[in-house]
Amino acid sequence: MFTLAGGAVIYPQAEALDTIRSYALDTRSLAPGTRFPDAFATHKVPAYAYRTYDCVPASPGPLFSDLDLLITAGLNARLDVPAIAALRNFADRAANYLDAAHNQQPDFLLLNRPELGDDPPQGSAGWHLREAWRQGMATPGLDIARVHKALHHKRPRLVPLLDKKTVEPIATAARAARCTLWQLIYDEIHAHAEDFTVLADEFDKIAAREQGVPLSRLRLYDILLWMAMTRPQ
Repeated sequence: MFTLAGGAVIYPQAEALDTIRSYALDTRSLAPGTRFPDAFATHKVPAYAYRTYDCVPASPGPLFSDLDLLITAGLNARLDVPAIAALRNFADRAANYLDAAHNQQPDFLLLNRPELGDDPPQGSAGWHLREAWRQGMATPGLDIARVHKALHHKRPRLVPLLDKKTVEPIATAARAARCTLWQLIYDEIHAHAEDFTVLADEFDKIAAREQGVPLSRLRLYDILLWMAMTRPQ
């Protein structure tokens, strides 16, 4: 059983796997518009962002490529010229901090919990990670969604994923628990460590069959919460 965002969302194990499978594999129909109805046959295209975001590899090395930034649009980030310019500027400033964090500890779940607080120890992996995040959050024109989507895609095991749909329940639960948003995510994944291991292992099998990619526990957490927050009531 998964209890996420302080109990805002609860999943039995089987339902959690079905939800991740749906996110990765569901499709919608794409038909030609009425002006050119015979231009092409109706196609199936992804319903969600697994193929357009998770399955697009990040660039090698510490620097962000243009694709690393544009790929945030594949996860519903709205991008125009000012947003792309802001992302480019932020990424150039954040890259070395993110790389330093990754070199010290590439796995968010293996960080020490105080490193995910508001005042992480100077020079720690968590300090460098927070500095990478801070460079984005200090940049006019960016927001919590664009910053996390860019950083997570570059380092999916190190950076949590938050957007406008998921931040509210996480923030509410974090306030109640008197911790940061990242600490809440860390605590809840650790609290359900065995469940997340089973979920990750089962999805790995699906991904292998479908020529996809595995998903980090951070991404699994995000998908479960996002799907619950966006499904019709």
